[in-house]
Amino acid sequence: MKNNKAIPKLALLMVLLMLVSLTGCANSPAGKTGKPSVSEDFYGAINAELLAEKTIPATAGAWDYFYELNEKTSGQLQGIVSELADSGKSYPQGSSEQKINDLYACAIDLDARNAQGLTAITPYLEQIDAAQNLDQYLEALMALSAIGESSLIRYGYYQDDMNSDTLMVGFESMDALIGKEYMEDPSMQEYCDAYKGYIAKMLVLSGEDQAAAEKNAAAVYDFTSTVAAQALAPDEFYDPEHYYNVYSYEQLLALYGNLNMAKYLAAQGLGSGDHYVVFEVDAIKQLNALLTEENLPVLKAYTKFVVLNDLADYAPVAYRDLKLEMAMKLEGSTEQKTAERLAFDEVESLLEWEFGKIYAEKYFNEAAKQDVKTMVATIIAEYQTIINDQDWMSPETKAKAILKLDTMAIKIGYPDQWPTIGDRLMVQSPQDGGTYLANVVALKTATRQYDDDEYKKGVNREQWYMTPQEVNAYYNPANNEIVFPAAILQAPFFDEAQSNGQNLGGIGAVIAHEISHAFDKNGSLYDEKGNYQVWWTDAEYQKYDQLSQKIIDYYGNYTISTGEAVNGTLTLSENIADLGALQTVTAVAEKQGEDLADVYRNWATIWAKLATPDLEKNYLLTDVHAPSPVRVNAVLSSIAAFYDSYGIKAGDPMYVAPDDRVAIWQPKATP
Repeated sequence: MKNNKAIPKLALLMVLLMLVSLTGCANSPAGKTGKPSVSEDFYGAINAELLAEKTIPATAGAWDYFYELNEKTSGQLQGIVSELADSGKSYPQGSSEQKINDLYACAIDLDARNAQGLTAITPYLEQIDAAQNLDQYLEALMALSAIGESSLIRYGYYQDDMNSDTLMVGFESMDALIGKEYMEDPSMQEYCDAYKGYIAKMLVLSGEDQAAAEKNAAAVYDFTSTVAAQALAPDEFYDPEHYYNVYSYEQLLALYGNLNMAKYLAAQGLGSGDHYVVFEVDAIKQLNALLTEENLPVLKAYTKFVVLNDLADYAPVAYRDLKLEMAMKLEGSTEQKTAERLAFDEVESLLEWEFGKIYAEKYFNEAAKQDVKTMVATIIAEYQTIINDQDWMSPETKAKAILKLDTMAIKIGYPDQWPTIGDRLMVQSPQDGGTYLANVVALKTATRQYDDDEYKKGVNREQWYMTPQEVNAYYNPANNEIVFPAAILQAPFFDEAQSNGQNLGGIGAVIAHEISHAFDKNGSLYDEKGNYQVWWTDAEYQKYDQLSQKIIDYYGNYTISTGEAVNGTLTLSENIADLGALQTVTAVAEKQGEDLADVYRNWATIWAKLATPDLEKNYLLTDVHAPSPVRVNAVLSSIAAFYDSYGIKAGDPMYVAPDDRVAIWQPKATP
């Protein structure tokens, strides 16, 4: 089944939506109060007034411009939903308007949701409960897979790393619930205990008595943590050396040897002719060791909880609110969103491409698309110059790098070919007996069938992994493409009213960041066609590793307000992309005669962020990006032109000695 973890190597800006904004870093003066100077803490100096005006919304764990623009976009789309609901019109069956209107009507009718209970999924839950052995348990898993539900066996369809013109079936470990990062960090015990309580409460809601639910919750947690201990770390999902493990059909059956995996695969339409890659071998080996008749009770309780957790958003209010309570605990928010906003968020996620078309037609500025295309071309040309300036690369390797730039696909705004999934998605109105949970199950079933059919068709390089209304961007090595959805082309990232320098420090830096991912620690191992292929000489890659280690050490010297150091290894690829981005847009701005202060100020502005302590803890464990103040200050302290722009001198906290500055891609020094 298609797993929205998407492509393991996909370099998403999306994770930036979860960046930490902590108020101290290593080169900020200790104990300093008030607004710092730019020579002390550039991030703090630029954002002091802005962050003083902002607060973390009670319904969220953070504020930043990603949040703010998402709220703006959501407000625009909510207006459309309200217009449809208030119009009193009937819309043609199968039209976007009909589906959105009727699904929202089902979502917002909380009385009807409560009255229907779990009727739509009761047969699946009963099949789990009734399983007397592993074979019957597997039958329950197979039934759930047909409606897009996975717990124990999880796989997705991906472009093959070794041949991007073909697809592979990639297997990862089971659903890790709260996640290995929480489970393995003693400082996160408070959250883990809360999650155990959440599992028990969910099982009680489903009908178990308190004692049984608590016993099952403890067993489920222990089972999950045992497997999660063998799972990949976040940064390892970016590295094919860790996740690309080819398995034959027979080897895959042996890997899941304690289940009738042949039967399961056949039910998915898979067999000996498909190409299998196992991402998390050790975790699945551990899982298989626990697939015993003796462990059947915990397996059943685990799958039951996963199903309830996955579908709680669409279930009776008690289930929805219980899940929200846990989410609020993890992010540190203090208020639940309104019923109307929750309903909208759910419907938008279920019918995302229906909303995407509406957003692109109603709100996207086509002129902005052309401006950004021009900027992309300029930045790519500058990147070619910088690559040619590297004296540690041979002419042959430089030519391969430039070929990758020349062939890079650029997608801006919305797809040229819209996904056809909307033709499969149907919604039954309340008047015709439609209920929210039943509609959701039908939508998930149709999505599952669509993904299976698309897999059979083969690679679709026109596919987008984000919708137009997402405030985000990404680089996809499999297609050697950079993608910028419509909603990110707004201030402060891009605005026709901003100076060109500001736009270079905003969307220009984002563009250059995504281009840089083509040459980061992992992206640099893929060729222009998206195939995993080492196109460097041994000596060059040794030099690359040396430069990378210097970056790891450099970022490891930065600490946040709690005194904890940045994980330079976890954040390496994103740091390489940030460093390359600012080197490139600095060079572009200088050649265009722009004020570099505009560039650097907006670079700091777009990363302004406030976050709750709860969310900060999450970021430090899982985020592959450096904290916001660090990614601003650490990058600028390695840009020579920054020193001239602001008169930074030895002894200033923002000063880093020239020999200690870092980057993979250094422009040629000016004589």
